[in-house]
Amino acid sequence: MVIIDIYGKIEKTKISDKLKVFISNVPEEWKEDIKNDMLKEIKQQKIDIENSIKEYGRSYEIEYTLSFLKKIVHKNIEDCSKYDLDSIDNCIQCLVDNMICIFFDYDYEDMPFFDWTTNCFDGRFCEEDYAEKLMHFINFIHHDLPDEIYMNCLYSSNTDHLSKSRILLVVSFRLRTEFSKWKSKHTSIKKLKEVGNRIDTIISSENDYYKLDYLMNAMYKDNSYNQNHFFKTFSLIEMILMRDKHRNLNIDSLLIPFLKSDYDNDSELLAKLLRQMRNKIAHGDFQGFNKKAEEYAQKFMARYQFDYSEYSRLNWILLNTCCLLDDLLRKVLLKQLKYNLQF
Repeated sequence: MVIIDIYGKIEKTKISDKLKVFISNVPEEWKEDIKNDMLKEIKQQKIDIENSIKEYGRSYEIEYTLSFLKKIVHKNIEDCSKYDLDSIDNCIQCLVDNMICIFFDYDYEDMPFFDWTTNCFDGRFCEEDYAEKLMHFINFIHHDLPDEIYMNCLYSSNTDHLSKSRILLVVSFRLRTEFSKWKSKHTSIKKLKEVGNRIDTIISSENDYYKLDYLMNAMYKDNSYNQNHFFKTFSLIEMILMRDKHRNLNIDSLLIPFLKSDYDNDSELLAKLLRQMRNKIAHGDFQGFNKKAEEYAQKFMARYQFDYSEYSRLNWILLNTCCLLDDLLRKVLLKQLKYNLQF
């Protein structure tokens, strides 16, 4: 189960029909554990503050006092009139009752291609909750798009139980930040349903499910900007763009339209260099990769300030090119979803 930063009382709501994704308030059987985690977080925060004061003379952390928790409740929850917020316990209960989770819920009679043994999106005891992968996928494609939905994770069943709880840290974010244009519950749910509908439109075959599964797993928790990320991201872009009708086209010609707005006349050269760098990795020619990476830097990072106390020259180039490829992948996926282009 994954709890996201949308708050309020809701009915169970379908987000994607083909993936069988829903949102609802947190199930009753989970509430006590979530509440206990939050109460432990309050106690641990107080201990951390006291230790910081002893060691450094001050603390930059905020104590979760009753008055602060009341502010958190009023900031996040539109209607809390039914709750008497006269104690920390009541404030926590109000927050938990109004939390919303995203999850997969299958009735296998209407699953088009899968059953219990084969469904790659279903939850297993020894596999990670797929809802977090879906959340990451949606957040990735909506990066820097303020009108679209972006979700922060309050709680995930994927989290290591030895890790420090951070539920209240995320819940209090709206209070601690100067950002004010938060989407309402109704707007957030509307946006979630829109992206769910778009995902449904690009799935038309069993292979499309497998391809979406491959994409989500490949992108999940990968922030290591190295040759592996470069190779993988370029290959994901190529996989999406090289549909049947494009089999006879060079990948360069398919990349150029996505590069044109930022690189204009240099788009052709850039597409060629990116492809050559990918190919060098594929063939194990890392000396050749380094030479092509330097060609890229000479042309496209001429005004870049390299701080070699932070990264080597090659790692700076990899950071730059991997960010570029992430943006390209994002543009390609957005086009797929916007124009209902099937995989």
